[in-house]
Amino acid sequence: MKRIRFLGDRGDGSYSKRRQVKRACDACRSAKRKCHHDHLDQPDLTSDGSPHLERNVPKVPATTENSSEDQEGRRSINHQLQESVCLSTSSLPCSPTSIAPFSGPSSAHSLLLSAFTSTNMIPAGLETGLSRGLPRSRLLRPSFQDLKAPSSERRPGVAPGYLPFLVRAILPYLEIECLQMLPPQEDLDILMQVFKQEIHPILPIVDFSMQALSGPIDRENPATVILRQAICLAVCKNVSAGPHLKLPESETGQLSFQKPREFADKLFGALKIALDIGLVDDRLELIQVLALTTFHSYGPDGDDEIARLCGQAVHYAYSSGLHYPWRPGDHISEVRRIELLYSLFALDKIIAMVTGRPAILRENEVYLPAQGDTMLKELSPGLRLLFRLSQMLNQVLDLYRPRAPGETSGEECAWEASWPEFEDLAAQYDLQTMRASTQTCLELLYYAICALSYRPSQPPTGLNYIPGVILSPASQTSKIRHHYCAQRISFLLTLETTMLPFVPYAVSLSLTVALRNLQQTTLESTKILARGDVERNLRVLAELTETYWHAESAGTIGRQLFQNLS
Repeated sequence: MKRIRFLGDRGDGSYSKRRQVKRACDACRSAKRKCHHDHLDQPDLTSDGSPHLERNVPKVPATTENSSEDQEGRRSINHQLQESVCLSTSSLPCSPTSIAPFSGPSSAHSLLLSAFTSTNMIPAGLETGLSRGLPRSRLLRPSFQDLKAPSSERRPGVAPGYLPFLVRAILPYLEIECLQMLPPQEDLDILMQVFKQEIHPILPIVDFSMQALSGPIDRENPATVILRQAICLAVCKNVSAGPHLKLPESETGQLSFQKPREFADKLFGALKIALDIGLVDDRLELIQVLALTTFHSYGPDGDDEIARLCGQAVHYAYSSGLHYPWRPGDHISEVRRIELLYSLFALDKIIAMVTGRPAILRENEVYLPAQGDTMLKELSPGLRLLFRLSQMLNQVLDLYRPRAPGETSGEECAWEASWPEFEDLAAQYDLQTMRASTQTCLELLYYAICALSYRPSQPPTGLNYIPGVILSPASQTSKIRHHYCAQRISFLLTLETTMLPFVPYAVSLSLTVALRNLQQTTLESTKILARGDVERNLRVLAELTETYWHAESAGTIGRQLFQNLS
């Protein structure tokens, strides 16, 4: 009978003639089956005494000295294995620079630091300024940050090797697949130029002077690719971008033309995976990418996703300290900080309008310059007017916030006495200096807000509407403006306009007003006019179907309602 020595046994005798095997774990011993579980302190040894490593992982020679040296060798092997996995999954370093996240003045961190009378008493190496780097363990899904997280930033219960080997093997291929989803260079340059002409004057989300965009594409720096993908996603719905929507096929790698929705779907999927696996680890870059991804809603649950992405962008803006004024040592200027906050504020209100969700960013929670501040003159006229319209929209949305049933018994209107005219706003903010498509886009948003400013307390839900309800003079004025704005929206959509996320919503809003007029009117002439408005809005929605999912959804519902009323 052969004598067997288990690994880990210690003794003074010679075991050169004994067969060495791995001791089974308690579960396998009780079940009387062969054990294949690995132990961190006891690597699986082959017949020659060398450690048995996983496939595609560099083999590290084992030490064959005495027992104490054998234990040190095993620790060295495990450490080198972890380093080899980390180096094989990303080109970024394994030990990131630790930066303390931003903390407000009421936090325990700030209160403790405020106890020091001078900066000389603050411990060396403690970063107290705005934080740009993200914590490596911020994601709940498997990511490169999980593989590289130091012990001080690791989530509770997460060990260095908790990710399955299959996940560690797939992550590098996901990175390659995501970074390849980009138009060819000549089309990419044109799309970037269209973005600068159409969207950037209204929403200067992107800082083209930062290193990720001022330099060439570098695959070792994923942000240089991901920011360009986000820009293409935001601009692809504009008419001038149509001939340049080319992407490589995932199966063959050959370039092919895409329709705007297909182009946006592919880029959105690549961006979503890139964000989930943590390829962007700079807060300011991440804010820009998240804000641009909110330009595309892909389907029934798309509104839920863009609302979440907008919330993440606002969250990282807060965690970067952008809601506080500029301080010496900050990474961005005060003008750039205001541009980002104005853009996020406008996107937050537009998404709240389109999706019917509560707004997230509150104006009284951030520091913004006063209206007469000379610094505001450095902003583009389109951004300043968009922020003014967003403030109007924020007040109009009060009509649609939750209330008790008894509080909405009468007709409710907004700003009956001081509703500004768009011509006055355009003259105040020098809108005539901008492109015609930009002017049309902002005017379209203005009339959408005007149409929303009238909300009947009990809108008709069927065909049993009884006319003759007497409205107050203020409500009657608001209702007339409501009808006029809906017709104005239909006219503006015949002109060239910058395509932003609220465009299909404005058409569906005009369609809603036309259907309500068709249902409630008693005069034949008014019915003919309302029927023409409905048909015109349905044609516009049909034309936008290849560009927006919202247009397809609103058009389908609108045609069904129109058939019931005809």
